Amino acid sequence: MLRRVALGLCAVLVAGPGGAIAQNEPFQPALQRYYRAVEDICRTGVTPDIVKLYEDARQAVDAAGYGGGRDNNFWGVKPPDRAYNECFQSPSFL
Repeated sequence: MLRRVALGLCAVLVAGPGGAIAQNEPFQPALQRYYRAVEDICRTGVTPDIVKLYEDARQAVDAAGYGGGRDNNFWGVKPPDRAYNECFQSPSFL
């Protein structure tokens, strides 16, 4: 269940307000690796690997100049601590 919710959220975030993002965007691989790691964050907690993947994804998105900037409410890479906190704020998704 959580995996489907996470994948759905990823699809919404990737589509964003400007429509679908081309799969050849330079930040896509880093972003996809991060979102795959965050799928299990409720079980694993915030690990150094997840933090590293977050930094890689954030830097890739920032370098591409895509979205509304860091920690933007409309589009951006969600920090791992915020993703982990959602495990407790939305327990019905566990």
